Amino acid sequence: MLLQIEHITTSLSEFIWPLFLPVLLVLAVFVGYKTIFVVKNKITQKGMIKFSYFVGPVSISLGAMVGTGAIIGVLGSLSKLNSFGQMHIEAMSLWAVIGGLILVPLNYSETMVTKITKSPPHQYLSFLISPLAGKVYGLSFVTLYIFGFGGFQFSGIDTAITIINTRFFDINFSESQRYLFVVVPLIIFLASIVLIKKHNIFINALSSMIGAAVIMYFVFVIFFFIKTANYFDTYLANIWIGFTNPVSMMLGVPTGLILGFQRIIQTSETGLGALGMASLEADSKAREAGIISIIPTVITIFVALIVTNYITSYGYAKGFIILSRDGVQANGIERLTGFFNTAIEVTGDIGLFVMLFFTILSGVTTLLGSYYFLGILTNLKENQKILAYLVLITSAGTLAVFGFTIIFDVVDLLLFVVISLNVTGLAKFMHREYRQYKYK
Repeated sequence: MLLQIEHITTSLSEFIWPLFLPVLLVLAVFVGYKTIFVVKNKITQKGMIKFSYFVGPVSISLGAMVGTGAIIGVLGSLSKLNSFGQMHIEAMSLWAVIGGLILVPLNYSETMVTKITKSPPHQYLSFLISPLAGKVYGLSFVTLYIFGFGGFQFSGIDTAITIINTRFFDINFSESQRYLFVVVPLIIFLASIVLIKKHNIFINALSSMIGAAVIMYFVFVIFFFIKTANYFDTYLANIWIGFTNPVSMMLGVPTGLILGFQRIIQTSETGLGALGMASLEADSKAREAGIISIIPTVITIFVALIVTNYITSYGYAKGFIILSRDGVQANGIERLTGFFNTAIEVTGDIGLFVMLFFTILSGVTTLLGSYYFLGILTNLKENQKILAYLVLITSAGTLAVFGFTIIFDVVDLLLFVVISLNVTGLAKFMHREYRQYKYK
């Protein structure tokens, strides 16, 4: 049954994205241009960006973005690219940089529209497109964030605990044991926090720790680059070879371009509306909120699509990472374990500690933080929200161990639904609807 679902989701994703990508490019360019050169000047005003406005939001956003999503998601795409026959996986970095230049302004646009309309995406989509579009967006976003992104977090934490058990206690868990001793206790912990209605307090308590974890991760990255400096020329050469010899999907669209765009959207949440919703509780004005949203986006794209790609390239070249076998992708825990082993081989136990600390902390925070979006995007009563949340995280945790590839494919499909609706709404707002809002 899982194999049938996996085949269907994979086929749908491979069919939809080559068709949708050109449309997304056109809409993104239009929205970015109108936001920056027309709408911004007509209905918003300049203001000061206070230090207090962005320290908390940026650190929490970076913790969620740069964490396991930026590692696991990119590893999944590199594995998929490799299984299609692309040996020079480094090329996805250049495809992603090109895509990032086009997509990053969407975060500025969606945040500004959210602040101007004073409503989350599902509400402004309801009057910009239709009430049905708002409902579909809300349901898709909640499922994407809690089930899809949550599955990435479960997989990352599962791998981190597995490495700790293997390296320090010489214990090798089977899949069932990993589920029973890692995933189930984590689900129980998350459920207890939500049931006692203390998730906001818990997330706030972790915010400073996430900031420290982000700094530690960047120190680790710099150390890794220094230790492997002699490999950098090879990495750059492989980027160009892979870029000029692409493996194509349907309609001749380069696979690296499609996978690069998907991972930009997934890791930096570009065009999804998440950063716009997060800005609703901040005191910043529209322009300032938009600028603040770009900071974690740019940093995340760099970390996810340059750093993760570079470390994976080095580990793949040295034999630490296995991405595919005979055209079949390696499983999620195998890929992530190889990534961790690469960090250990280059930076030692310090790198291992940073990776484990960052993975577990950002994973738990993201899993708890996803409950926030469930409250914004649905009209469910408190007990109904808790039940929906528990069902989704339980499903995500289960499939993270027993069927991770399905989560990866479902994420790509839901990314299409969410971003297509949101960007269409933004385009309509920028085309004419902004005129009903006064300069404020």
